[in-house]
Amino acid sequence: MPEIIDVLTDPKWDDAVAGCDGELFQSRPWMKSLSDAFGFSFQASVERDGSGAIIAGIPFVQIDDLRGRRTVVLPFSDFTLPVVTEVAPWEKLSEPLVAFGDPVIVQTAADGVVADDPRFVPDLRTVRHTVPLDAPIEELMARYGQQPRRHIRKAEKAGLVFRMAASLEEVRAFYDLHFLVRKYKHQLLCQPFTLFEALWRNFMVDGNGGIMLGFDGDTVAGGCLLLDAGDTLYYKYSASHPDYRSAGVSHAAVRFAMEHGLTRGLSTLDLGRSDLDQPGLIDFKRRFGAKESQLARFCHQPPESDVTCNPGSALEVLSDVSKLFCDEGVEDALTERAGNLVYRYFA
Repeated sequence: MPEIIDVLTDPKWDDAVAGCDGELFQSRPWMKSLSDAFGFSFQASVERDGSGAIIAGIPFVQIDDLRGRRTVVLPFSDFTLPVVTEVAPWEKLSEPLVAFGDPVIVQTAADGVVADDPRFVPDLRTVRHTVPLDAPIEELMARYGQQPRRHIRKAEKAGLVFRMAASLEEVRAFYDLHFLVRKYKHQLLCQPFTLFEALWRNFMVDGNGGIMLGFDGDTVAGGCLLLDAGDTLYYKYSASHPDYRSAGVSHAAVRFAMEHGLTRGLSTLDLGRSDLDQPGLIDFKRRFGAKESQLARFCHQPPESDVTCNPGSALEVLSDVSKLFCDEGVEDALTERAGNLVYRYFA
């Protein structure tokens, strides 16, 4: 059987994922941020060579909560591409995860080693959008559709100034906008601010990402959270002030994110995963000439387990709690506290 390791304490994991597509979500700084925010313990099923170097692996988290026991590869991550080799193929590395006897959930490429495994059944399809950073910003802008160029000109006329957040206080200012968008536009609980604090510590203070903010004087009009790993800049969250949404702040933030990626010498801007029932978000990303690739969530359901990958009653309760605390009559401070308590159960 493969060896099970504690990913966060084994520095040899970094070499195993170096240069692997999807390295942000398999990186120790990302997993450390999720661990800091939610208390998850990250493990991996790995194979080593004769020198002790890790040559293949699958990171995972074992969760036991009100939704039941489950093994997740990986929670709150857009996708995870397992590091596999001919010596240590997916079937071998995944055997310990299956042997736990709990449902196993994997968010990964829609085609590939997991899709070829009959033990795993797809139950949710999504799409990933990426933009190549292969030309100067002026040339990249020329590839955009007319709509993003028009919105970017609006931001220029409005006098918005874009720069990276310079302090944790400015990170909090962005979080407050993100919180309001999730609550009042989408009726969803927000991630706890402790996640953003952890991302600040584990990425941003070292210059491996940041929050691109658009300012009107001292007012934060909007922006997006960026994390870089390998040769890719990952666009994770975005938000805008309601008074500035018509001023093109969201489109301009992407434009300045691209410029930041070019300055860093990165080759790709990853605009993230979108659900197929989010046509507005998908259209927004397509306007920048983004390439699409298919992702899927795969589930292995042990026949002897009475816990399912998607326990309906528990998810219904979580949905009802979210709607209750996202009601406009509930104070924002109470809604934030609810998110702090409940959000981890969506893993």
